[in-house]
Amino acid sequence: MQAEGLILAGGRSRRMGGIHKGILTYNGETFTQRLINELRREIVCVRISYGSEVREDYGGCPIVMDIYPGCGPMGGIHAGLESCESQWLAVAACDMPFLKARLFCFLMDRLSKTKGEGIDCDGAVPVLGGRIHPLAAVYQTGTAGIFEEQIRKGNYRVQDVLKRLNILYVDLTGQKIWEKMLQNINTAEEYEGLAKRAQCGGKHE
Repeated sequence: MQAEGLILAGGRSRRMGGIHKGILTYNGETFTQRLINELRREIVCVRISYGSEVREDYGGCPIVMDIYPGCGPMGGIHAGLESCESQWLAVAACDMPFLKARLFCFLMDRLSKTKGEGIDCDGAVPVLGGRIHPLAAVYQTGTAGIFEEQIRKGNYRVQDVLKRLNILYVDLTGQKIWEKMLQNINTAEEYEGLAKRAQCGGKHE
């Protein structure tokens, strides 16, 4: 895939009781390591995005620190776009341990088909049940300036910057394969439920 990867791992994990979500484990691997292994199936360079503090060092994965700390995912995506040496950046949140590289391949394929129809897009974002998932998406590196402008205005909502871009929204509603991939683990209760399913032999493809 002609893209680089970025795993967003700079969150404060407030709803997880302060435990960094990237180091939570499933089947013996941290969430972050699972994503690294998966993205490397299709992507040569996978970077890890942190805010202002390095949580964990994963060998072979360059670390990207926020240029504008304290801006949430906006700051991570912006710094990732600035450091990306490819035309496209595949963004994955570290609290989505079941994301697969094929989701990003699918999004890139949709972008390619759209371009073939004469439409240039700045990125592709999946949609489930009317909810967009901008932290499991693909963006053109040329959009870094728009993200920076939004940050400088003090607006850190990723949804708002997307309104300024030509985004291809890909509706995946009702397709179980994608719904599983886009599941995120936000709270301690959700993680406990996941751990119990793993102990009982439950698996996610």
